[in-house]
Amino acid sequence: VCWCVFFTLRCLSLCPRPPGVHGLREEPRFVTARAGETVILGCDVSPPLDGQQPPYVVEWFKFGVPIPFFINFRYYPPHVDPEYTGRASLYGKASLQMDPVRSEDQGWYECRVLMLEQQHPTHSDSFHNGSWVHLTVNAPPTFTTTPPQYVEAKEGGNTQLSCTALGNPKPMISWLREGEELVTNSKYSVSSFGLKLVYVERDYFPQWPVTELFVFTLSTGPPYIVSPPENITVNISQNALFTCQAEAYPGNLTYTWFWEEDNVYFKNDLKLRVRILIDGTLIIFRVKPEDAGKYTCSPSNSLGISPSASAHLTVQYPARVVNMPPVIYVPRKLPGVIRCPVDANPPVISVKWEKDGYPLRVEKFPGWSQTPDGSIRVAEATEDSLGTYTCVPYNALGTMGMSPPATLVLKDPPYFNVRPGGEYRQEAGRELVIPCAASGDPEIPTITWRKVGKPSKSKHNVLPSGSLQFLSLSKEDHGEWECVATNVVTSITASTRLLVIGTSPHAPGNIHVLPSITSANVSWEPGYDGGFEQTFSVWYGPVSKRIDFGPHDWHSMPVSGSGIWLVVTGLETRTEYQFSVLAQNKLGTGPFSEVVTVNTAGSPLSTPEPLVLLTPPRCLTANRTQHGVLLTWLPPANHSSPVDRYIVEFRLGERWEVLEDLIPATETELIARDLIQESWYEFRVMAVMDDLISESSNVVGVSSTDLYAPAETVDDGLARPVVAGVVATICFLAAAVLFSTLAACFVNKQHRRKLKRKPGRMHTGRYTEYYAHAAILTPLQLPPPPPRGRDTEFDLLLLCFVCLFPVSCLFPP
Repeated sequence: VCWCVFFTLRCLSLCPRPPGVHGLREEPRFVTARAGETVILGCDVSPPLDGQQPPYVVEWFKFGVPIPFFINFRYYPPHVDPEYTGRASLYGKASLQMDPVRSEDQGWYECRVLMLEQQHPTHSDSFHNGSWVHLTVNAPPTFTTTPPQYVEAKEGGNTQLSCTALGNPKPMISWLREGEELVTNSKYSVSSFGLKLVYVERDYFPQWPVTELFVFTLSTGPPYIVSPPENITVNISQNALFTCQAEAYPGNLTYTWFWEEDNVYFKNDLKLRVRILIDGTLIIFRVKPEDAGKYTCSPSNSLGISPSASAHLTVQYPARVVNMPPVIYVPRKLPGVIRCPVDANPPVISVKWEKDGYPLRVEKFPGWSQTPDGSIRVAEATEDSLGTYTCVPYNALGTMGMSPPATLVLKDPPYFNVRPGGEYRQEAGRELVIPCAASGDPEIPTITWRKVGKPSKSKHNVLPSGSLQFLSLSKEDHGEWECVATNVVTSITASTRLLVIGTSPHAPGNIHVLPSITSANVSWEPGYDGGFEQTFSVWYGPVSKRIDFGPHDWHSMPVSGSGIWLVVTGLETRTEYQFSVLAQNKLGTGPFSEVVTVNTAGSPLSTPEPLVLLTPPRCLTANRTQHGVLLTWLPPANHSSPVDRYIVEFRLGERWEVLEDLIPATETELIARDLIQESWYEFRVMAVMDDLISESSNVVGVSSTDLYAPAETVDDGLARPVVAGVVATICFLAAAVLFSTLAACFVNKQHRRKLKRKPGRMHTGRYTEYYAHAAILTPLQLPPPPPRGRDTEFDLLLLCFVCLFPVSCLFPP
């Protein structure tokens, strides 16, 4: 009912009013507020002329909207637009209060006051008054349109990320990726409405911060491994753990693990000891040495090709013996090896052996030695080698125990009944059989053939007799072949050379290039000529392409005759070149040789400086004197300038020290004084020329013991060997004279004894004196002469010999 009355009054207000009523509009007002605060938009009501306020209606309009959003009539509840419900209210007579004010409230507002009982208006708009108010709302940026937190995009396609915001002043929107601001380029298109990803790749997975907002771009496709497994090392019986983390959209990931090329669940010994967790982690329980190897993680979400990442598991364990044979065969009277098959990680350190239950000491057996891997090498196997052997290997983690016993058995090695010849020549395309046969005890050895070097791709057969058959010889069959006869004991070989005639030449070998500034000397060794005379050509070219070398960048130079070297001229300085040699005969060209790359030298920039030459001093000698050690030398043989001075150095141990460094060039000798007694000194001398020090001279050594006697001579100036020879000769002559005299004395003694045995012979000399004192005795009672152990002459001669011999021989000078 009240609003009907209002509209009635509104219609009446449009009727003509009597003039004289004043209701002119005021100047516009400007109000500023912050979003969320309370703001009052002022509007005044004209005072009445007669002192009584007539009824009026208050209307508030927002510019651009034709109908008012707020209407108030006296005491009736106001009519408020839903956008302002709960926030807009009448303040005073006609002012409008908004609490809280919003950013979208900013704009122009018009207040209209309708006087319902005023008479005689002067013009059509005089019955209402009011004012214009501009409201400015300052507000921080707020997003009005934002992209979703997760964006799904197809790899290789494009996608749009929208973002708008409001605020006063108007906010500026920027896009960041991993902390760096994005600008429009070939990958991104940045605008005020959002960001366009032109080509979606895997690297878009990181977060995209937009001021305060984070956007994750997701690419539908196969998984992407973000944390691949890493190599690990564990000890035996421990658990091993591999991690593997992947991301994908959709995220229905399943992980598959492989050992080498097999699924871990398909490996019999492993499937009961592995577990794959939901996050892709692989756990191997109680690892064994056999578990070592490559493990591969492969995540999948059923889209595209699943990626994979690999890591290696290393298992450490004590040394152990694997597959020790019960019988060890060694060739009789030939070198043999007694092996201990060891498996260890870390590597084996030592191997201990036992023979027939007793520790084996290899050094006690002549010709036996132990190799670094623990095997025993026997120079010649004999009956002493027979027995039962066991071995115990050790590494840093210890050992797993002793090997099973193995019995050593001597057997005769195989031998050739028919050996291939030293060389065979045959034309290409023809058949050739090279004989070879072998025997052994007790079984016949197995015969195989092999080509030395590059294997032959042609068809060849080994006949039951052991011979090698070529149905059709080819160029690839050319070369050295070996017939190998093998039994349980050992293998023996016999070699032969096959020359295939009638082919193109083989490639030259051992290419050698000696470069200079603008040339290079190329030499080589010819290959097999194929049975015909061959010639050569040298091919060369720069490593970097050049226009003047044509499309293949190679030049060739023929070699005259059958030469095996060539000087290539016309090269550029400081340039890298490649060289190869090609051989040809009347049947065609052979393959190129290996390519050799060298650099030419640079041209000299200026005239070289004159050569500075200084050779070391010569013939340094050291002699002991009463004043010290006399050092003498000769000047350098060659020197481009005069010698300034000499430097003499000495050493007692390892370090050289300066004895004198200011010896004038005119002097070539020096006495070393005050040396330490009973020490060994070494001396050397160097020459100095224009601040250039030569190499050292020869090094001489001398002992400082008894410096008063010369070090290398005797008093008479003769060398010791000469003096020793003279003294030895004198001693020998003296000894010969003495022994001759003794022999003469001995013969004389024997002669006297013969005379004594004759009857009627009277004693004379001192015997007669003895008998004279015994005159009371008869001749028949005379006592025998006193016993004589030696003749007096013999004693004297022997005494002289003993006295002279020590003096002359036992103490030579």
